[in-house]
Amino acid sequence: MTFEIKNLNNYRSASMQPSAKPVSIGIASPGTESDIYSQRLVKGVGTALARYTSEVVLPYSLQSAKKVDVIAQIGVKPEYKSSGWNFLINWPGFLIFMPAWNGYVYKVNYNVDILLTDGPKNSRIDSFSIPVHLNIRHADMDRTWTEVGWLEFGIIPLFGGIIFATTYDPDVSPLTLDKIESPVGDYIAQEIISRVNAYMRK
Repeated sequence: MTFEIKNLNNYRSASMQPSAKPVSIGIASPGTESDIYSQRLVKGVGTALARYTSEVVLPYSLQSAKKVDVIAQIGVKPEYKSSGWNFLINWPGFLIFMPAWNGYVYKVNYNVDILLTDGPKNSRIDSFSIPVHLNIRHADMDRTWTEVGWLEFGIIPLFGGIIFATTYDPDVSPLTLDKIESPVGDYIAQEIISRVNAYMRK
């Protein structure tokens, strides 16, 4: 099985800046309950923030009696897509075993919306969005077996290509989070720290 995220380096932090002063951050993630992979991405943000701040509370309830310096509401809109390129990869790509060595093409997008609030004052600090659009290659035996279609004059890869061009392989999602939970979590955490530091310095 092969798996690769072609553009993961676009979402790696260039620096590691801690919070300018000790600060506690509560992370609320309303709307992520229905997607476990969005939850894992938020968890990755929380784990990274814990390295740069004095305390992270995750999950944090907006109705919680516990007071924190900053509340970070993180909303994640996931999108999982196959690609029309998969048709050509499967047919006529099967002639050069392209499904196995190139992998099928998938797009995994997480549009992350963040609202930062001053906990004690209940006032807005900042709000911003971070689009995470991942370009993925993946191949495993569940799908690449269709390249044996030369035995049937290309009929199997032809129909396989139609299916793979229109359907997303759910096996891609957990593999993606295994790769991005830490680096992309850190990437988002650093942006949060940057905004909080700018606010604290005012």
